This record gives sequence, structure tokens and C-alpha cells, in this order.
Amino acid sequence: MLRLFANLWLDDPSASDLESLNSVLPLIQDLEHNLAQGVTYMKIGVHEPPAWDMDEAFEAYREEEDTWWKSHNTRRSLEYLVRPSGRLDAPVACHLYNPTFVVDDPCLGETDDPSNPCIAQLHHVGFTSENCFMFDHSARREDSRHCKILYPPDLWEIHDRFVFILRSHMKAVVEICWGANVRERMLRHLQKNLRILPLWGRYQGVDLYLELADDQESVKRFIIFANHPQFFMFMKGTNVRAQAFRTEQGGRQDLLLEVASLLGGITIKSGFYRLSSVLLQPFRPAKAVREQRDAWKGKAYAELKSAFPGTMALFTSVARPIGLSKADDTEVWDTQLPVVEHTPKTTDAIASFDPANEKYIQEARLRKVAQFWRDLHDLAVMLTPGVSLDLADKHQCQQIIATIESCEEELYAWDELPKSLLEMIQAQEGLRVDQRPINSRKAAETAYRLLHCKGNPECLSIIGLAFSILIAYGWAIRRTPRASVLDLMVLGAPPRDIVSRVCSACGGRVLDDSTAYYAMNNLNYYVVRSSKTGCGLINCKGGNILLHPLAKGQNYVRALTDTLERIPNPRVRGGAPWEKYFLRHGQNVYFSNSHITIRIAQLEEIRRLSNQDITE
Repeated sequence: MLRLFANLWLDDPSASDLESLNSVLPLIQDLEHNLAQGVTYMKIGVHEPPAWDMDEAFEAYREEEDTWWKSHNTRRSLEYLVRPSGRLDAPVACHLYNPTFVVDDPCLGETDDPSNPCIAQLHHVGFTSENCFMFDHSARREDSRHCKILYPPDLWEIHDRFVFILRSHMKAVVEICWGANVRERMLRHLQKNLRILPLWGRYQGVDLYLELADDQESVKRFIIFANHPQFFMFMKGTNVRAQAFRTEQGGRQDLLLEVASLLGGITIKSGFYRLSSVLLQPFRPAKAVREQRDAWKGKAYAELKSAFPGTMALFTSVARPIGLSKADDTEVWDTQLPVVEHTPKTTDAIASFDPANEKYIQEARLRKVAQFWRDLHDLAVMLTPGVSLDLADKHQCQQIIATIESCEEELYAWDELPKSLLEMIQAQEGLRVDQRPINSRKAAETAYRLLHCKGNPECLSIIGLAFSILIAYGWAIRRTPRASVLDLMVLGAPPRDIVSRVCSACGGRVLDDSTAYYAMNNLNYYVVRSSKTGCGLINCKGGNILLHPLAKGQNYVRALTDTLERIPNPRVRGGAPWEKYFLRHGQNVYFSNSHITIRIAQLEEIRRLSNQDITE
């Protein structure tokens, strides 16, 4: 066993682990030696730092921040600036992003306020102002998304300056940074001074960051980037997915915090995120409390609108994922598959692209749709346990999103998306562009728009955005052609069941078609979908568009009854009698009415022969 620092013992390192360790171990040993001698990194050097009064520094910070808002014709309450809690000489520091209005008293003015669910969770784990120094990166009480999206660099500079002066005077040997927003700001300022030590053995998967002094020759403290408390507030179910989430994600969080407690020499609750029943308890407050908090938020919203009249327009359009546009080829794709469990027939995997196997391919599609909705229901139960859910009801689906957004203010970054949601999104072939899965928040926002959801996805939390996409996609894959054209089309079998597409108007890549249909008369013709409102991309001017195949050599045809009936069938005996009258413009299909004089009876006969040829 190897003692790394204080009470943290590690298994003997492997050769590769030892190589990483040897580069930083002397610095770690020097830090421990200096602390034992009563020497902090602030005292290393020639000059002793001047005396620093945190109260005076905080008042100066408040005045500077208040002056900034006044220069933007906005008056904001000084009571909504929240001071740090705890002692500067505490061995552990808890670094949060910003205080919100999810509290009993917004004027309390202390970071350590257990009426906030996130702070209460830290208390349950064992982190309080009694054994930690607690502070926010922005002391202004605000909706966290407003801070992230609206605050300009010069305003952030005021907050950053105070925080880094504060950090230079705190004596914490380990600093826990909670959430991706804090990590982003820390890495932006400290990236050149950070050294990563990946741990091993019991602590495999834990990255321990060492903050170096500017001369790179001494260690100031250890930094641990942990998930934000809200990350664990939604997975409250007890189903298999919820248990897997707590085992994997909760287990990793427990290890991170265990390392922090051992480095700092404090005691916390072991295995809290894996085992504690506290996380299963509902935290939605009473209606009167929610209304009071909404009033506080409304006042802050009005102030932000005064300071940022243009940018605040982003938040005026409420995101409504269920509001699918009714203009999107509903004249054809207007039938809804039921949201029920589908018991398929026992069939072998279908490899050949044969219309005779259409019923089996349709069975495969029904299985896929049914499985999607079962999985989505499991996720919804995790997010809203104990609530009766009917995902066939669009209003209830919208209420799930509203519930998520009313409780969640902090989680915004893509890497804060719970693994269960991430895996489900990336598993859907129809949520890919050119068969590449969604792997960033920007790509997720694009998918939201391509699904023709209403409102601005930038306003949604990452969990709300992900679940909105899944719900909208679920309703999209339920749509199937009406009977008038369904008999003229067949579903494609692998590998032709997935078609990469582009918008005919803007040329932008759109979501792949994962249930590709082809013309019954000629399987070489892919049946395109259309939209009367553009493809959904920001740069698309809208109007009538086609979502045609990306592959230039792929023929395609619109899902119109007369057009599908007139597709020439190369398998008709003697050839297709109208082939010489068939015209192509690019890859689209058109007909010259001046030359087509075939009577209806002839068309029906050719279709009969075609079907007979297929079945033989």
C-alpha cells in the first residue's frame, strides 16, 4: 500500500501508474511537509501576503457588481448577493456555481442554506460550513441558465476576480468543484496550472487534479471535479435503470468524495450516492412555495430583460417538444401507431429486401417502436416516480418536461446528461445525422429543431432537452402512411432501412430516415418525405421542401398516389410500356402529361401483372 497524502492510501501502483505518480509525488510530499510545518502556499516565497479581510473584500465586490448593473440601466437588489460560509482555514472547500431562488428566504445571504435542496444534499453527505468553506462562483442569486447564457465577459470578470482572490486566501488543501459550470470556469482560468493524476485500484476512474503555483514548482491544493447535486435528484425510481444509475454514477461520486474527505481529513457518510434512501425522497415543494419562488424569479427576469432586452428574447419562447408541426406531410403520414406493448410473431431475421417479406419487416418496426416506448416509460418513471404516466397523452408528456424544468436550474452541459438518457438517445438510428449519433449539446439542439419542436432549446436544461427529444422522436416514429398510399410502398430491410438525408432548400444535413419506404412498383425508388415549414435548421428559409437522399445516385419519388402508381416496374413482362415517356429532372420524378395517354384499365392490368410477377 502507498500513502499518497494525509489519510489517502492507494494500492501499490503498476508500472504505468508509477510513471504518472513519480512526476508529481515530490510536489505532493513538499505540500504535506509544508503544511506540517504550518507553511501554506501563500507563505512560500520572500514576501508575506498582506492581511486580508473577507468581509471588506465582499463589500467591495458587491459594490463593483452593483455598479455594473447600474451602468446597464438596471437596479438589482444587493440582498440577493450571497456571501461565502464557513472558515477560510477549513481543510475542505466546496465551490458551487451560483445561488438560486429555490430557498425559503432569498435574502438570507449565506451559501450554506439547507432550505436549498442541493445544499441539503451536501449536508446529508457530510459537507457543511462546520467542516468546509463554501462559496459560489457568482454570488448573485439567479437562474443558473441565465448566468451561463446572458452574463457577458466583463460581468463574469467581476465574479471571477473576487473568486480567485478568495481562493488565494483560503487554506483548503482540497477543493471540490460541483458541476460542469464550475469546472468550465476553473479550467478556463487554471488549465495551464493543473496537473492530472489518475488514481488506480479502489479509486480507479478518479482523476485527482493538482493546482500548481505559477512557477510550476509547488502544489497549492488538490481539486476534485464532482457531479452537481442536481445530477442525482431525478433518478429516484427503483427499476433496473435507476439501480444501474446509482451503482455506476453514484458509485463514482462516492469515490470522488471519499478521496476528498481523506485528503482533507474530515468525515463524511460512506456510500451515500449508491445506498442512501434520502435520494429517493420527493423534493417538489407545495404549490404556495412554488408560486412564491416564481414571483422572486419573475422579478429577476424583469431586471434581466431591462439589462439584456435583445438576448432575453431567447427565453420568451417556451419550449414545447410535443408541438410537432402539423404541416409536415400529414396528408400522407397521418396515422399513429398505438403506444402499447406489441407482441410480435416469432420470425427469423430478415436479410433480403423482398416485398414478400413486408409483413415481417412491419413486425420488426412494430417491435422497435414498442420497445422504444417501454424504455421511455422506464426513464419517465425514474424522473417522476409514483406518478401515473400515460405517454400516449401529449399533455402528460408536456407536463413531464414542465416538471423537470421547474425543478432543475443547474444541469446544462452535455456531459451532465445521465448515462441512461445518453445511451437511449444515441441508440436511436433516427436520431442520427449521416449515421453519426448525437454527441454534443449543440447537436442535441439541432435535433430538437429538426424534430420541429416549438420554442428555443437553448433555454432547456440538458435533461429537459434530452427528454424533449426522446418524446418528440417517439411521436415521430409512430407516424405511418395512410392506407391510400401504404399499399404502394414497402418498408426497406437492412441495410436499406436507413437513409441519410438533406434538405432540398438549404442543403443542410437532417436526421436520418430510420424507417425508409420504397415504391412497390420499383424498389429502386426511395419515397421522400416533405415539409411545408422547412427542415427545422436555423438557416433554412422554410417553405415547401423535400428531405431527399444524401446519396446522389439514389432515385426518389414523392408519396403521392398517382405518382407511386405510375412508377415503371422493370419486372413487368415485356418491359414497361410507358418507359419512353418517363422523364427525370435531377433525381426527382416527373411525367410528361402530353405523352401519357394510357387508360386506367391499362394501368390496372400492369399493376396486376407486376404483383403477380412479385409473388411468383
